[in-house]
Amino acid sequence: MSPVRPLVIATLPARTVAAAREEAGIAARAGADLVEIRLDRWDDAERRRAGELFPLPLPAIATLRSRAEGGEGPDRSEERHPCLVAFAALPFRFVDFELARDGRPTGDEAAALRGRLLLSRHLTETLPGPELRRTLGRAGGGAAFIKLVEPATAAQLLRDVLPYLPSPGGSGAIVHTTGGAGGLLRVWAARLGLPAVFASLPDEARTSPPLEASQIPCDRLAAFFSAAPPRALFAVVGRPIGFTRSPALHHRWMRALDRHGLYFPLEVADEAELAALLPELARGGFRGVNVTHPWKEAALRLADRSAPDADACGSANTLSFGPDGVEASNTDLAALLRRFTELRDAGPWDGRSVSILGTGGAARAALAAARELGVPAQLYGRRPERVETLARSFGASVGGSDRSGLVVHATPSGRAGEAPMSIPWEPLLDPTVHVLDLVYAPDDPWLARSARAAGATYEDGRRPLVYQAAASFQRWWDVPVPEAEIAHALAEVFG
Repeated sequence: MSPVRPLVIATLPARTVAAAREEAGIAARAGADLVEIRLDRWDDAERRRAGELFPLPLPAIATLRSRAEGGEGPDRSEERHPCLVAFAALPFRFVDFELARDGRPTGDEAAALRGRLLLSRHLTETLPGPELRRTLGRAGGGAAFIKLVEPATAAQLLRDVLPYLPSPGGSGAIVHTTGGAGGLLRVWAARLGLPAVFASLPDEARTSPPLEASQIPCDRLAAFFSAAPPRALFAVVGRPIGFTRSPALHHRWMRALDRHGLYFPLEVADEAELAALLPELARGGFRGVNVTHPWKEAALRLADRSAPDADACGSANTLSFGPDGVEASNTDLAALLRRFTELRDAGPWDGRSVSILGTGGAARAALAAARELGVPAQLYGRRPERVETLARSFGASVGGSDRSGLVVHATPSGRAGEAPMSIPWEPLLDPTVHVLDLVYAPDDPWLARSARAAGATYEDGRRPLVYQAAASFQRWWDVPVPEAEIAHALAEVFG
């Protein structure tokens, strides 16, 4: 028997009646089943107008998330209780009571909420597995749904959450984790028998990040849960991973080419966690994952076999799961070969030599691309011994003061939270140089400022990103992404 389709609940960031009504309409058109109205985000005057919400295009949950549990609402029971009583008198489909502050309604209140009670706990620490099971067991009794949310890394999810979830079917337990691994329980909800998933509004409808960073857009979840098999799961793994644009690219192409899948970001803390996670992903319906900084070299080590492009780079940015195990490949190489060739043919680069800044997985792909094109490469990095070893393995030279017509920045500097680049690179710049920054849409565009101040031309890494994503898509789905779709992605995803 096929798993029951989980309900998709879109959490609305609205702060007013008018905004909530508009967002509920967006969620309905996106395929959501319910909306969560975060009334803790409303001021007192707007809460008194909550009755003006109705009718809504979807059933609604009234939530007054306390500050103690990550919201903006009151913590004290005497402040919360009158609000919850007022919400219960309105035609909300469910009313969210926090176990730690609100307890269980009794008497007339319980009668008024029969079949409409959602009991919730948002924890600040991961519970040991047995305590998670006991908490869920104690929380039942009269509630339509029990929602428990806790932070968890991927390793904690595997150890302390998955083995202790209720058996699928009829428990009413909605268990979510937050943090970088929070998407996993959401995409596995049908497989695990979870009755509902809390999601964000569609990407294009949001002007700010989701209220919970691990939420997945409701349109993507609804389409995935509703699609007939075969359907597949994909992720991009790295640390940090919140900046990624890869899900938007892959979902765009899945829609355009009528493929049914779900792609989302997944943070992995270390190589041991990645090693433990890969077999679970393979068993859990994943067809593949992309790998970004800093796990590209680890991805190659952990694979069962490797494609020639991964061997050429000594790293992998794509892992594919099949009956014969995990295959590592490197679509960064094809992407950089294409972009280097475009730059040479179009004129920004004379094609004579390239200077590469960095010694990680992206730098390896750039070195491999230069070697395949027969272009001399100079390598620059913070650690001389690593630079020498890597340069020698790719037939490149250790960077000196000679200028190349193309400078490739292959470190994560420019991303939020990353340290400034400490490689001296200003002497490499002049008006004859083109800078290719493999960081796309950088949070701190310091590199662009420096390049342009020296008269050099500059581009960020969106083209290599789109090109490698298209190559990964083709590897997993065995169909090429049309050139028109690649052009549209460049214009719309990054426009």
